Amino acid sequence: MIIVRAPLRISLGGGGTDLPFYSSRFGGSMISVAIDKYIYIILEKRNFYDKFLIRYSENESVKKVDDIIHTRVKAALKYLKINNNPLEITSLADVPAGTGLGTSSSFLVALLKALHAYKKEDISNKKLAEEAADIEMNILKEPIGKQDQYMASFGDILNLEIEKNGKVLVNSIDASYTTLEELENNLLLFSTGLKRSATKILHEQKEDLESDEEKMKQMHFIKDVGKEIKNALEKGNTQKIGRWLNVHWESKRKFSKNMTSNKIDSIYELGIKNGALGGKLVGAGGGGFILFYCETNKNKLREVMKKAGLKELPFRFDKEGCKIIYQGK
Repeated sequence: MIIVRAPLRISLGGGGTDLPFYSSRFGGSMISVAIDKYIYIILEKRNFYDKFLIRYSENESVKKVDDIIHTRVKAALKYLKINNNPLEITSLADVPAGTGLGTSSSFLVALLKALHAYKKEDISNKKLAEEAADIEMNILKEPIGKQDQYMASFGDILNLEIEKNGKVLVNSIDASYTTLEELENNLLLFSTGLKRSATKILHEQKEDLESDEEKMKQMHFIKDVGKEIKNALEKGNTQKIGRWLNVHWESKRKFSKNMTSNKIDSIYELGIKNGALGGKLVGAGGGGFILFYCETNKNKLREVMKKAGLKELPFRFDKEGCKIIYQGK
């Protein structure tokens, strides 16, 4: 038996600039942090059975890889040429899919790590992230970039720079332990209770931006906001990060009519009126989790959000990335 976990992530600034339609022309840059909420993959060889058993929100029992419905499981098995030895693959998640925390990519990163371990192969964090990105972007044709795969693989708080040719530079943040601890303590995450299709939103965003130069300028600005957040972190000015989050959200919400809604806007305004310096929806938009930066009166903000029907997701930063947490003989 092999058990692997991969962390979910929160994008702090520059999110969206990793998408190929932008990064291939201008290069992307973003700040993201991995959190201690995980996707788990449990993999076991089925010695006495002739079928693959795939357990997630559904159960699949099939003889051939080609008959697997779960697109990422099928693609990963084919990618690593695992066809003849039936496996039992079970996934568990701390957070539901469709909530903007990168669950799909974390699932694939954890699965690939487990399959490499099954084949008795070591794999670097970078190669793991690139394999996951290759499957999602080139094989499954998902309208995504490389942020989620790299954060799930590496963990920590990182500045990811995407070059025009697709190469990813992974840069650590030169921030003190005290600054990171302060940031960690001042970020609060709440579920809006709204699920959304990231694929639909990203397709719409791509079409809008490619045909509207003014909106493309907003993407340049969002990339600059990510750089400002990085600078604020390295200078130890976490309060400034809260204010930049607000600027980031106000810019990004203009991209698409599906980016926000009346309910989301009212939640955001409620947070700002009750102690938050800034915040943003996490992920492509439209629902999922909303992140607030709050230095004082955190309990007041929590109480107000609870009364509004929002559930908090307490978290800490993850510094380990994707890892094998159990491997039997």
